[in-house]
Amino acid sequence: MAENWPAPTLTAALLGPLDRRIVEDRASVIEATMSIPRALADLAVPRLGGTSFRLTDHHVRVALAPHDDATAVIPFAWSPRTARRALGLAAVRAVVAGEARSPVDGTRRAVSDALRSVRDGERSAASMDRWLAGLPAAGLAAVEADAVTWATRLWCALEWTAFEEGPLIGRDRWWNSPHSSLLAIRNRAEVRSVAHDSEGHPFSVHLVVLGGRRRATVRSELSVVAMVEALQAPRSLPPGRIVGWWPDSGHMVTVDVDRTSVAEGVATVARTLARTEGAPAPLEVVTRAAA
Repeated sequence: MAENWPAPTLTAALLGPLDRRIVEDRASVIEATMSIPRALADLAVPRLGGTSFRLTDHHVRVALAPHDDATAVIPFAWSPRTARRALGLAAVRAVVAGEARSPVDGTRRAVSDALRSVRDGERSAASMDRWLAGLPAAGLAAVEADAVTWATRLWCALEWTAFEEGPLIGRDRWWNSPHSSLLAIRNRAEVRSVAHDSEGHPFSVHLVVLGGRRRATVRSELSVVAMVEALQAPRSLPPGRIVGWWPDSGHMVTVDVDRTSVAEGVATVARTLARTEGAPAPLEVVTRAAA
């Protein structure tokens, strides 16, 4: 069970020192990122046929899945499973900030905030908020239970006092192509933080919580994250490591951000665009961030 996974193990994988080869490869990564935006735009323009495309990790998983994998193309719908990430992240943020005593309290607070946004209009209500507001009490209880489990696993998996700087929890980012308005790529993260190499130089670290069964394509999936991190990174904080983690099993996979992983990210985006060629992205796909 994930709750029994030793916290220092995942923390060490995330915050541990970089291999010397990765540090020495930084210059080549920076050099590679100079040509990637144009390469991605050249891939997008002929394939998308004038239709803008907001590429997410869901698109990548579908593109890399076997063609006979019917589960990869199940239409999106809100459910306890698809709502648990958004609510769970809000719960963990509240606990880390000292605003909630436990993942249970944090989850209840997140659900209450969502319901209040619909009822009182204090902030713009998201589609998940409206879905929650339409559930009966039993349905809300099921959603809360799933979100509490998700949040508890993340909360217990990391040694939060080991972070030198307060981590950003659940802040996904978008990279918008500077050469084509047709393409944007989402960079998903459950936890972002900073670590330091042996010489004291900072680098970014990035935890991605994975779902579904373990799959051979996960490194290619995470290479897209590595590529976007390299494209967005300021010179003062180069990207260092992406850790993917399955909470159900405690299994981890680590992708260091080097020239090889960045090149694999470009190849994976090309494969994803080819799989979705000419097909507009439904609005619901962007909402899959909550899944």
